[in-house]
Amino acid sequence: MGKVEREFRAYDEKEKALIYDQDLWLPDYLKKLGHTEYPVHISSEGIHYTLDCLSSHYENDWEEKVIAFIGIDIMQYTNLLDKTGKKIFGKDIISFYPSGNLTQRSARTLGRIQYSEQSGEWIIVNKDEQFLDELDKANQPEVIGNWFENAELLN
Repeated sequence: MGKVEREFRAYDEKEKALIYDQDLWLPDYLKKLGHTEYPVHISSEGIHYTLDCLSSHYENDWEEKVIAFIGIDIMQYTNLLDKTGKKIFGKDIISFYPSGNLTQRSARTLGRIQYSEQSGEWIIVNKDEQFLDELDKANQPEVIGNWFENAELLN
């Protein structure tokens, strides 16, 4: 059996931007120096980006760097889709019916996706990080935002 490829996205807190795998991206300070943006690869280690070398001192015209510093937050894809077919990532905010409840409209709940090291599965928590449900047992989940851009949804 082959290795399972995991998918990630990142949030750049300084630029206030979500970055997906293969997006054009480069740290702001390098753009200001005249470097070109190339498609990035995002892994659990950080954002892998290509830097074109503007100097003749290098053997290659480019080099790959990894950026994983304060201000970049990496989120993993849960391998689950919401009811509209949108991918659900860690730190997404979803609207859902808790397991076992499909009928009461008032039971629709909001929560944030988080990985539980303890149970080894994706769970849904409230703003105080209290457990609400297991993601794979939640009914009709729908991504309505993410923790970085829409944290106020959980207040």
